[in-house]
Amino acid sequence: MKQIRPKMLVFSHICSPQYVTGAEKLLLFMVEELLPAYACTLVVPNEGVIAVNARKLGIPVIVHHVPLAVSLYLALPPMNDDIAAAQRDPAWLQTLQLIHHERPNLIIANTCVNPLPAIAGKLLGIPVVWTIMEVLRETAHTAMAASVIEQYSDYIVGISEATLAPLRTPGMIPKSTLIPPSWQPHELAPESWGEHRINRRRQLGIADDQRLVGYISSSIFEEKGLEHFMHMAVNTAAQHPRAMYLIVGNPVDQAYFTRCLNIARELGLMERFRWIRFEEHVETVYSAMDLLVVPSLTVEGFGMTALEGMVFGKPVVVYGSGGLSEIGRATANEAFVAPTGDIAGLTVRVSSLLADESAMQMIGARNAQLAHAVYGIGAYRDRLRSFTDTLPVRGYTPPTVLKGSAPTIYKFEGGMLRPFRSIRSFQRAGYRMGEVREVPDAYIAAWPKGAPIGTANRRRRKRTSGRKGKRRLLGRGGLKRRRPLSGGSRRARGARGAQGARGAKSKKKR
Repeated sequence: MKQIRPKMLVFSHICSPQYVTGAEKLLLFMVEELLPAYACTLVVPNEGVIAVNARKLGIPVIVHHVPLAVSLYLALPPMNDDIAAAQRDPAWLQTLQLIHHERPNLIIANTCVNPLPAIAGKLLGIPVVWTIMEVLRETAHTAMAASVIEQYSDYIVGISEATLAPLRTPGMIPKSTLIPPSWQPHELAPESWGEHRINRRRQLGIADDQRLVGYISSSIFEEKGLEHFMHMAVNTAAQHPRAMYLIVGNPVDQAYFTRCLNIARELGLMERFRWIRFEEHVETVYSAMDLLVVPSLTVEGFGMTALEGMVFGKPVVVYGSGGLSEIGRATANEAFVAPTGDIAGLTVRVSSLLADESAMQMIGARNAQLAHAVYGIGAYRDRLRSFTDTLPVRGYTPPTVLKGSAPTIYKFEGGMLRPFRSIRSFQRAGYRMGEVREVPDAYIAAWPKGAPIGTANRRRRKRTSGRKGKRRLLGRGGLKRRRPLSGGSRRARGARGAQGARGAKSKKKR
């Protein structure tokens, strides 16, 4: 009998139309590795490269916009207001309805800017795995941002110690797991690296005896440190006339990019530089390089570019920003980790490698070996398996009848909550109080309300009293006039009245 895999709904915060960002690449890699054990469906905000690649792997894709909360990642004061505003967006209800329709066993919310899928999962009672691929910005409100992630997650997966550091609170440590990224060896096609090196260098006009120093960033902006790379390059160019420099990436700030190129242009060194805007097959450019530099100025969540350079057997010089320093320590490359922002330190390290061909070859070979040992697919699968063994698979069972803190009981029907008019209406519908599931008030507020169930109770009027009361309430029939009494009836009534009066006097005397 075929075993049914638990269903996992995976929410990507972006889906770039032109290229795959690091976070997208790592998410798709993880989903691919989960496929043997889970039926994964990827949810993306729009069509793009990651959606195309997911479909090639046989992963179903749902295009559904979910509002982001960037202020959560930036740890800014309005983060809670921004999340509340996102929950007033029609997309919030549509997200709940999507999850309700898909009924997954687990939800993955990817990155700190993507809290709504996690909030929805917790609201619906579905276990939430929140994958953290970036480092929360350090501000006076970082603890507040961490508390949001703690509140709406059941499990936290960080790709480095740097990503988990702001989340190391007593409540989150037990549910946090470190799973560094890895790669699919067959996708890098190592058997073709030699051919790629020859072809790409020929295209770039790089001679065999020249040493190509590379810089790669899918999106080039100031925090990715291209300006620092350019200063290092012009400094080493004078010392090493056979050194050439390659920039790979798409400028998102053209003015900044032009300013960076002008550093070489003003010194008449532009003929030493090459630029590739975008390269889908990165194995062709890594193969062409002799040395990789990653001068990131931001606190990197991991530093996949640096790891990829090592996998290709290249010496790698980095700034010690976040996860980059962790990779340096894990692969015995501490000597090639410069303090963040230290251009002189970057220059010295690159220059020392360019001056020693044998050292470059030895360090590159060592990097390839240690990268596979520490971060290879075998180590990744062991970590992932240990983590998934702890995950529950109870899934989502929508309530039939439910209530919040208020006494009103609702029936969940057709994506709406229909209130029962009364307990009698509830019981006449065939339900018992033991069947009512209590849910957070936010759950009640999230769903549209349908038509009430049952008929409204009629208010019963109080019985009148006093000497002037001449009418009485007759059950549900309402008020009726008394019929005139016949003579005999009047005499009998009078006798009963006189007897009652005498009895009252005798009691008074006693």
